[in-house]
Amino acid sequence: IDDDGVGILVDALQNNTSLTTLNLKRNDEISKQGQILLLQLVNDISSIEATLLSNHTLKSLSLEILDADEDIQRHIIMATQINRN
Repeated sequence: IDDDGVGILVDALQNNTSLTTLNLKRNDEISKQGQILLLQLVNDISSIEATLLSNHTLKSLSLEILDADEDIQRHIIMATQINRN
């Protein structure tokens, strides 16, 4: 999957109420932009409303890729940990 695929996936999961785990390991075509889209899915901090409307059902998002941005990875992990509570 690449950034275009991530964009489609993020759009589809905006109103997700059942999928709790998403494994995107070994998808090395996902760039920093795609990683940002995934972070915004689980924790969109662009506004208070966006944060409230973020996907709080997703409790695990595995993203082990070669060019992973460590800060984005850390924020995704923290957001999904919050979703577990």
